[in-house]
Amino acid sequence: MSASLVRLPGLGLGLGLALAIGVGLAPGAVAHAQDPVAQHRELSDGVDRPIHDLSGSGDSSSLELNPALLNSSYGLDVTLLGYQTLYDFARGAGFGAFASLNLGWGFALGFGVQALEPGFKGDLADADIAHNRPTTKLSFGLALGQGEWGSFGLGVHGVRRQGGVLRPSQLDIGAVVRITNYASFGAVARLAPAGLRDPSFRPVLDLAGELAVRPLGNRWLELAGGLTARIDQSEARGFGGFDRNHDLLPYGRLAIRYQGVELAGEAQLVQADVLDEDTLDILRQTTALRGGVSLALAWDYASVGVGTHAGLGKGVDGLAYKARFTTTRQGRVVGRRLLDAEQLELGSIGGQRGLIAFLRHIEAAEAAGERAVLVVKADGFGLGWGAGQELREALRRVRDAGGHVYAYVEQPSLLDYWIASVAEQVYTHPAGQLDTVGIGSRRLYFRDALAKLGISVEAVHVDEYKSAHENFTRSDRSDYDAEQRQALLDDTWTTVVYDIAQARGLSKARVRELVSDAPLGPDQAVEAGLVDGVIHRDELTRTLSDDLEVDVSLREFGPTDPEQQTWGEAPYLAVVLVEGTIVDGRSRNIPLLNITMTGGDQIAETLRQLRADSACKGIVLRVDSGGGSAFASEVMWREVQRTHEAWKSDKRGSPAIVVSMSDVAASGGYYIAVGTDSIFAEPLTITGSIGVVFMHFDVSGLLKLLGVGVDRIELGGAGVDMNSIWQPWSEVQREKVVGAIDRTYDLFLQRVSDARGMTKPEIDKIARGRVWSGERAADLGLVDEHGGLREALDELRSRSGIAKYKQLELRILPKKLTLLQLVLRGAGSLVTAPVGRAVASKREAAQGKLPLVLDQALARLPMSILFLPQDEASTIMAGEIAIE
Repeated sequence: MSASLVRLPGLGLGLGLALAIGVGLAPGAVAHAQDPVAQHRELSDGVDRPIHDLSGSGDSSSLELNPALLNSSYGLDVTLLGYQTLYDFARGAGFGAFASLNLGWGFALGFGVQALEPGFKGDLADADIAHNRPTTKLSFGLALGQGEWGSFGLGVHGVRRQGGVLRPSQLDIGAVVRITNYASFGAVARLAPAGLRDPSFRPVLDLAGELAVRPLGNRWLELAGGLTARIDQSEARGFGGFDRNHDLLPYGRLAIRYQGVELAGEAQLVQADVLDEDTLDILRQTTALRGGVSLALAWDYASVGVGTHAGLGKGVDGLAYKARFTTTRQGRVVGRRLLDAEQLELGSIGGQRGLIAFLRHIEAAEAAGERAVLVVKADGFGLGWGAGQELREALRRVRDAGGHVYAYVEQPSLLDYWIASVAEQVYTHPAGQLDTVGIGSRRLYFRDALAKLGISVEAVHVDEYKSAHENFTRSDRSDYDAEQRQALLDDTWTTVVYDIAQARGLSKARVRELVSDAPLGPDQAVEAGLVDGVIHRDELTRTLSDDLEVDVSLREFGPTDPEQQTWGEAPYLAVVLVEGTIVDGRSRNIPLLNITMTGGDQIAETLRQLRADSACKGIVLRVDSGGGSAFASEVMWREVQRTHEAWKSDKRGSPAIVVSMSDVAASGGYYIAVGTDSIFAEPLTITGSIGVVFMHFDVSGLLKLLGVGVDRIELGGAGVDMNSIWQPWSEVQREKVVGAIDRTYDLFLQRVSDARGMTKPEIDKIARGRVWSGERAADLGLVDEHGGLREALDELRSRSGIAKYKQLELRILPKKLTLLQLVLRGAGSLVTAPVGRAVASKREAAQGKLPLVLDQALARLPMSILFLPQDEASTIMAGEIAIE
């Protein structure tokens, strides 16, 4: 008959649930106080540890507990375990080294070696020494499945004793099932010995199951309870001798994690032997309630931990230690160090993806507060004023949070310097100059050049401000186009002058004078108060060190949060990019000419997939487009509108969608935005351009010059050949085009009217193809609030009920193709494949691919409009209306 021992002196773990389980299942008999109690362990148990995790967060040492957990650790994982007994009759001492490899292909491999010293301490007599001799244990494991959803694992173990041969001693079969992000179940069957006929190995079958719960849906808090049935299958016992009071062992554990800190505790019922006080012979078998606690600290790719056990003796039973090294980040116990400064080169930002990455970096610096030091190298910022305003505002928030922002400029444009002026100190190069000469808007006109080639372009447009066609139909700007361009220049100029004056402590009149006097040399810039010092590049760190009174080094920082926050598909927010010209079908681009085209079908498909994904908690439609195909714009608008309506019908089950406008969101770019009811734009964003244009290229004059004749045989109406480039429109064909464009414009007005709560005549007054700054668009009711991606994400969190402190992944969609994918997709193409092989990155493409003069000329050509289908309604803004 077995008895029970309950002894937890000084444990103080606060694990009430686990203690209640253990005590509730323990019988009433208690060993005499003077009888020593020895821990009863099997050789298959391996090196002891304070926390036993069968279903939660695994590592390579999970090979010893549940091999299915090998799939929950990505990349290469190396774990070292050690345990030192302090209580004379505790077991489990030894050292183990484990390694696992998971490349994300649906399987993981694990290896382990352990040196076990399971006997009593010192020279104490051990009545069970036959089963507890010094042993080397080798392990191999394989896990199949995906760690986010579940996996199946197999572990094979062998032992070698004191010069003997390696013999298989144990076979483990394990499984893990992830039940959403909030629960996980793990089970393992341990068969020992496996094929051994040796009396020194007890034939034991372990069946264990554990349920882990994460109440917050992430790794911050984890509660688990489990049960192990240990069945001794020796001849004297077997299944018929199973004793619920002795062989059924419950346990519970608790883990609290934040950033790189993990505090865990466990209480478990363990088998024990009551020993004779004098002879140390085993008097009877019993159970004891034992507790363990551990603390682990991580710094990116490495972590260390210590732990302890208590419950068998009158004090601490043993000490455990652990070290883990991985190729994926485990978190970071502290934030940024004051001595490190992050360098941000604005010239390396390539498009919206690069801008968003920079904004996230800066947001992390804001969260670090006074520990953050940013050095902004502002030269060569390649985006527009709207993106620059969003970036400048993000840097300002870092300063408001107590962080430090410095800027270094060499030959900045006014846009570059305007961004840099937000810094507390601005430095320049001795050989540099401030090219802050002002702003302007320029445009090339090709009508007369095309006429010399016998090519003419006809256009029908709604209405007078719709100037996208003027590059090809005029030799100079129209009065209406000049009016809207001047208004944009005025709004930009007012903002820039005010911001620089505020940042540098100058009057607005003085700033205007200094811009008129530009370019300015380094000494002139210092004297004028635009920069604070003239230093070489290599002197920057010393200057910052002197200013901050610490030793500063420039470096880059990676993310400090753990890679894997949840078990299943992690909740996330999506940013869907609409960049460049809007076209029918799939998205495509020509990197050499820096032309990006967003396909209406691809964006529509992306939005449908996000609506169906329960892990998606919100969508930001990020627009940086001057428009394009009216048909593709309507296709995208419809999916935006369906997404918004789905959220209104089911605010818990469907993702909300809001719009964030960057540099440009005009014409078709504005069309798609009115599918939802929340639009954010920067004051310097270019938006509006509610209008439609048809263009028809006529090469009949060129054919005549070349002596080429065209013969036609037609059946049907007058529109049979109206899309042909071989002749001009007839009057009847022009009337048909006018009818089509009026229908498209009326539909455009209806979409805006329904979304903005105004009548169509009211919209028509501010539409007619006119572009507006974000500042004026807000006054006119075309946008809801000023702000960028940050404000849009805050609105999503508010609509979805997501707390600000809860960290969610931010996914940028559609996914960007890798260089290899571009090459494979473009195989056989005369454009995509050669460009994909030649252009490895945007920066490389910018470095001398074309002579500077040609590169600047290409930048001014309205290239994107040539990729739109002829004689199809286009909601596109003039490509060169951007302000320089």
